[in-house]
Amino acid sequence: MVSQITRIEARNYKSLEQVDVALGPFTVLVGPNGSGKTNLLSVLRFVRDAARFGIEDALRTRGGFDRIKRQDGKQGRVTLTLHGNVTSHASTGAPDRYQLSLGTSKGEVTRREEFTYKRMAGQGRRITLSANETAVARIAADGSDQSAQTRRLASSTTTMLGTFAQLNDDEVGRGPSDFLDFLTDIRYLDPAVREARVPSRLQRGSIDDSASNLSAALYELSRVDPDGLEALTRDLRDCLPGLEAIEFRQGGGSAETVVVSLVEAGLTRPIDLADASFGTVRLLALLTALHEPNPPALTVIEEVDHGLHPYALDVLVGRMREASKRTQLLVASHSPTLVNRLEANEIVVCDRDAESGESIIPSRSAAEIAAAVEESGYLPGELWFSGSLGGVPN
Repeated sequence: MVSQITRIEARNYKSLEQVDVALGPFTVLVGPNGSGKTNLLSVLRFVRDAARFGIEDALRTRGGFDRIKRQDGKQGRVTLTLHGNVTSHASTGAPDRYQLSLGTSKGEVTRREEFTYKRMAGQGRRITLSANETAVARIAADGSDQSAQTRRLASSTTTMLGTFAQLNDDEVGRGPSDFLDFLTDIRYLDPAVREARVPSRLQRGSIDDSASNLSAALYELSRVDPDGLEALTRDLRDCLPGLEAIEFRQGGGSAETVVVSLVEAGLTRPIDLADASFGTVRLLALLTALHEPNPPALTVIEEVDHGLHPYALDVLVGRMREASKRTQLLVASHSPTLVNRLEANEIVVCDRDAESGESIIPSRSAAEIAAAVEESGYLPGELWFSGSLGGVPN
């Protein structure tokens, strides 16, 4: 079973005054510009960066605490909470829960952290790790203060998970390190087509966030999973009439690089990625991520339909559903055509209060979407585009 985040809660974060969003293996956010889709996706990116590089660095790269706090003039902490089934003994009835809360005191950023998980199988046996503003952490078993122990974190900016992941398994088990690994491995896929066109150095591993290593990632797929590359080629053929094959050759220069070319019927020579269209390169980057045999446990994709022909969206939705068996997918879309191909439980409609600027997510439940589809006879994308489900510009 794929590890996954089942709920995201966010308070006072950018446009998210208070949202609580349930996620499935494959979830698509839809709504107008400014409704909070990107802000909800960025919750995962912020928590990932804090886990990778530390809280201070995650804030600095975003312009500081004031740039992530909701600008409504009210006092209140930014609080981000993730619920999920990540650690070995997590379950629907006893999920993992990680919370990061940030505020200010005397001009300095303060933080609180809490992580609750099951160390072992069986009834109870839950451990809560917590850390306060002074970087003093606490271990309490089954919520009991009697057995609580304290530790000092490595620094005031190191995440609590990072410190506890280094402790002896006999004391806290694998939970903190497993959850930390999950967070740091989140992929926030936003292909930069200009970079993706450039031949990349041969290296092993997944496609990166910007798809700057697209050529190497495709070559790696051909090496470790030839059947996966053939399936990817079939998907691409369905979207690019005349495509026959994907070819690889070694590039020049001092470093060993790989060049990807597309062989098309009727042409005397293949087309290098450097000369391929924007939509072709972007689609190829998405399909590469979706066909990887061992992807990160969670993949986030911003504007998944950007630059793609509507006919490609049918292929893409089917591929995302299949890929969600290996990597949880949370994506954002503006395309009614794509939404028409979704089930009600795959859709999260995002809206925004025109007066307060507060994001309303979700603005409709999955049950309400399913009922509207059944009663009207229209497809979900048609209902959304018409305004019947909300989530459209006023």
